[in-house]
Amino acid sequence: MALVHNPDKPQAVRALKSVRALLERHGVKVRPGSPERSASWIKGCDAAIAIGGDGTMLRVARALAPHGVPLLGVNAGGLGYLSAVDLDDFPRQVARIAAGRFVVEPRWMLAVEVRRRGKRVFGPGTALNDCVVRCGDQARAVCLEVESLGRFVASYFGDGLVVATPTGSTAYALAAGGPLLMPGVDAPLLTPICPHSLTQRPVVAPADHPFLVRLTRRHPHDKPQALVALDGQVGLRLKVG
Repeated sequence: MALVHNPDKPQAVRALKSVRALLERHGVKVRPGSPERSASWIKGCDAAIAIGGDGTMLRVARALAPHGVPLLGVNAGGLGYLSAVDLDDFPRQVARIAAGRFVVEPRWMLAVEVRRRGKRVFGPGTALNDCVVRCGDQARAVCLEVESLGRFVASYFGDGLVVATPTGSTAYALAAGGPLLMPGVDAPLLTPICPHSLTQRPVVAPADHPFLVRLTRRHPHDKPQALVALDGQVGLRLKVG
């Protein structure tokens, strides 16, 4: 069992010892690690536990995704919406976890890359919740054109766009007015952020169609600033085009 915690949360640091002790008491071999380490630390692990909040879950999920290792979230303070078990409840659940009496629920993720002049400058990076493209430091509305398989999808003018998974439909996309998607729905959600139009609404699209989101100018003299972020944790600045 791989064990990861959020070192910035004192409660998660304290919980690490107790969770590890409980697992080892039930005969589970524990391997502490961190997403920042090489992939070798996850080899041989049947599952992983992330101790912390939603931010920890998102960071660890991106690291484990290439290896297909099931992930359990143990909430140690904070929102913990993605966690299946609260820290106080873990001692009552550890026997079931150690015996493998749990259900693995698949969640699909986004794969994101940024291209400039035909060259990839970022990614591909994964996201469990969402990929957000939004206005930069000036907080001025930006123009975003979206196409799929060479066909026009929409043109947005506003604070940005959230491309969310069904898991992420309960996060930023929900705050931006998007609908809730059941986890098993095989479709991404496109939700504009504060659009300057009454006709721009969220769109649910097929998952097997890749999307291209392009930053454009509304007027020739515009110098738009925009950012792209994966799960609110990894990203970079965008340039026009």
